[in-house]
Amino acid sequence: MKNKETSNKDQIKKSVLSSLSDFVFILTTEGYYIDIISNNQHDLFLNPEEAINKHFKELNFNDNFTINLDKAFSKIKNTSISQVFNFSSKHQFYNAKISEIRSEKEELLGYVILIRDVSDFKETEQQLSKQLEKSNHKINDLNRDIDFYIKQGDVITSQRTKIQKQRDQLAVEKKDIARQKELMEKDMDFIIKQGDKIAEQKYKIKIQHDIVQKQNKKIEDSILYAKKIQSAVLPPNRFIQHLLSQHFIFYKPRDIVSGDFYWIKQIDEKIFIAAADCTGHGVPGALMSMLGITFLNEIVNKNPEIHANEILNELRTHIISSLRQTGSIGESRDGLDIALCILNHKKRLLEYAGANNPLYLIRKGKLNEIKADRMPIGIHRKAKESFYNHEITLHKDDLIYIFSDGFIDQFGGKDGRKYLTGNFKKLLIENHQKPLSEQKQILEKTFEEWKGERKQLDDILVIGFKIAFNKELVKSKMDYDWEGKTILIAEDDDANYMLLQKSLAKTNAKIIRAENGKEAVQYCKANPDIDLVLMDIRMPIMDGIEATSQIKQINKNLPIIVQTAFTMSSEKEKSFKAGCDDYISKPINIKELFATVCKYIEQNEK
Repeated sequence: MKNKETSNKDQIKKSVLSSLSDFVFILTTEGYYIDIISNNQHDLFLNPEEAINKHFKELNFNDNFTINLDKAFSKIKNTSISQVFNFSSKHQFYNAKISEIRSEKEELLGYVILIRDVSDFKETEQQLSKQLEKSNHKINDLNRDIDFYIKQGDVITSQRTKIQKQRDQLAVEKKDIARQKELMEKDMDFIIKQGDKIAEQKYKIKIQHDIVQKQNKKIEDSILYAKKIQSAVLPPNRFIQHLLSQHFIFYKPRDIVSGDFYWIKQIDEKIFIAAADCTGHGVPGALMSMLGITFLNEIVNKNPEIHANEILNELRTHIISSLRQTGSIGESRDGLDIALCILNHKKRLLEYAGANNPLYLIRKGKLNEIKADRMPIGIHRKAKESFYNHEITLHKDDLIYIFSDGFIDQFGGKDGRKYLTGNFKKLLIENHQKPLSEQKQILEKTFEEWKGERKQLDDILVIGFKIAFNKELVKSKMDYDWEGKTILIAEDDDANYMLLQKSLAKTNAKIIRAENGKEAVQYCKANPDIDLVLMDIRMPIMDGIEATSQIKQINKNLPIIVQTAFTMSSEKEKSFKAGCDDYISKPINIKELFATVCKYIEQNEK
């Protein structure tokens, strides 16, 4: 048996003599150590006796050399393929290969482990690994740098893309701006052309505006002259005060001239008083008021004994005739509403007739309304019916109020409603015991507070007077004393001059006569102390209108009262334009003459 093992051992040695290994382990088929072959390059000390019967998996060559082969052997026992593995000692690293050893007859003779010292290679490998690791670190760093730069490149690319988009957008906007600029230039050219046209039109409009302004100025001047004429037609305050010692007149036109008017006239012991409201406002109403005053004067002068209702009947006939009213459909319904009284102190009687405008009588604190006929002075379905004549027996301290509807119909207050008749009656009752001058102030204040910021809708007229029998009515002789005053009478007609001179002689005023307009102008130049001029319109050499104009240039404050034969004549209007202050109608009424002259003589004294 021993010879056979020796023979196998020899065969194994021979088979591995040519192996390129540092040393070789030869194992039995059971994996036990048989022998070791060394190339004498390694200092291996192995005691075979210690290795006998030991499994190959743990072979100790000395204190510094131990081999563990369990895994490799287990693998080779399961396969005929040689298995390669690495192992290390404390100082060296080895590469091993386990292979089967078979005889020529394919008998398994044992195993051989070829071991090669690869420590140098391992060191080199480790160095190379370290270098590789460094290289990998560098590569990683480079990759990070590359990634960073790639990312930066992506950012830059994105920014470039955005910039490019912005450039493209700017290019589009630039084109739009260029188009807009082109359009604006075209628009500017159009605007400039339009501006030229507008400037031209503006210039034309300015010319038209100047023309309109001049026309408006002329119209306004005409209306102001109309106001002056209307004021001159209304009874002077001095004249009214002479007739009614206790009275007030609240008169507030809506426009420059008024459609409301008051009329007072005395004939013998009778005093005629009227408050009227003409159709319309402003100039149309003023023309109607002038017409109404003219007709009233004409009616009572013709028949002083006429009754109140008869005056309204005749006034209606005159209005319908002068306005050519027939009652046809679509025809103008112009006319007037009026409250008319005839006061007779001697008989202590008051006659009243009214066309739509009532009369209020306050007696012993109680208000009595005397109703008017419900028809106007003008064309109406009742135009053939007579107005009713009311006769009222007067008592001392009776208060009489006549008025138009302007105050009552005014919108105002918190709710913007009309003032209404009930409030107006209450206002009169609450204040009837106060002096009439104070009553007027209360009416004015109440109206303004009620109206507030609203527009005045209509002309306002309220007349109030008290009956006082203990006062002498009206003296037949005028007791004016104008001593120290100088009055120039410009009159070419001897009869008219004598009438004026004789009438004014009672006042103790100094009277000077000029027989024509030129002479009147010369007197005014030579005598600066002249206080008033009575100027006839129609005179030789120079008429009264031209003389008035020249005298006003010499002394604009010198009062000039013209004499005209026709109340509605164009000569009167020309006289006011020339600068006259007032007028008296021919034939001359002495009471009206004194009242008119008194306004300016006593005014100069103040």
